[in-house]
Amino acid sequence: MPTKRISPSIPRAKAGPGATAALAEPAVTPLFQPVRTRRTFEAVASQIREQLARGELRPGDRLPAEKDLAEQFDVSRSAVREALRSLESAGVVEALTGLNGGFFIRNGKPTSLTQSVRDMVSLQQASIAHVTEARIELMAVAIRLACERATEEEIDAIEADIDYHTDLFRQGHGSRNTHSVIRFYQLIAEATHNEVFTAMVDALSEIIRGLLAQVDPRPRKDFMQVRRKVLTHLRARDASAAAAAMTAHLKLISDYLESESKKAATKRAAARRAA
Repeated sequence: MPTKRISPSIPRAKAGPGATAALAEPAVTPLFQPVRTRRTFEAVASQIREQLARGELRPGDRLPAEKDLAEQFDVSRSAVREALRSLESAGVVEALTGLNGGFFIRNGKPTSLTQSVRDMVSLQQASIAHVTEARIELMAVAIRLACERATEEEIDAIEADIDYHTDLFRQGHGSRNTHSVIRFYQLIAEATHNEVFTAMVDALSEIIRGLLAQVDPRPRKDFMQVRRKVLTHLRARDASAAAAAMTAHLKLISDYLESESKKAATKRAAARRAA
C-alpha cells in the first residue's frame, strides 16, 4: 500500500502539561498509510500510536492539521477528529491553543491507566480490596527502590510536602478534593527513578483519593504522623520498616473506605426502596 509523506515540519511543544506551543527545529516527518476499514477512526489512531512506538513521533511533536491528516489517511475529517478525540482521552495527545497550536504528542504521564482501573472499579470488575492490595505491594517495592536510589534532595522534597500538608491541616484546609494530597506517594515513586512505577503509583493513588473524597472529603490529621514515620525510615534507608509502616497505613485506609462504601450503598438501597 502506498504511503504519503507529511510535507510540513513538525514543531515540538515546550515540556509540561498545558505548555504553550512553540516553534522548534524541524523533526522527522512520519509516514501514514491510507485507511480502508469500517471503523476508520480506530485505524487512524492505531497508526499514530505505531508511529509513537517506533520513535517516529516523540513527546512534544505536533501532528499535521486535521485537513492534512484526512488527505494522508484518505479518510473524512470527521474520522480524523474522532481519532484525535480518542487519543486525547487516552492521554496520548493534547490540544494546545494559540498561534502555533494544534494537537501535540503529550509531554508527561498518560491518564489512560488511571481511567482504565477506575472504570474496572465502577463496573465492579475490580474491588476496592484488589486495588488496595495492588497499591500496597506496589508501594512496598517503590519504597525499597527509593531507599536504594533516592537522593537527599528527593527525601528533602518528601519532608517539605509533609510540612506543607501539616500546615494545611493546622489551618483547617486539608482536603481530598485536591490532587496535592497524594503528592507524598508520587514523590516516593519518583525517587525510584523508574517512570513505570511513577505512572502506576499515580494511577492507583488517584483512584483511592477519588473514592475517599466521595465518602469523606477531609483526611484524618494522623495521616501526617504516619507519613513522618515513613520518612524517618526512608532517611535511615530502612526499607523493611518504611514498607511496614506504609502497609499498615494503607490497610487502615482500605478498611475505612470499605466500611464507608458499604454504609453509602445501604443508604442508596434504602432510598430506592422508599421512592
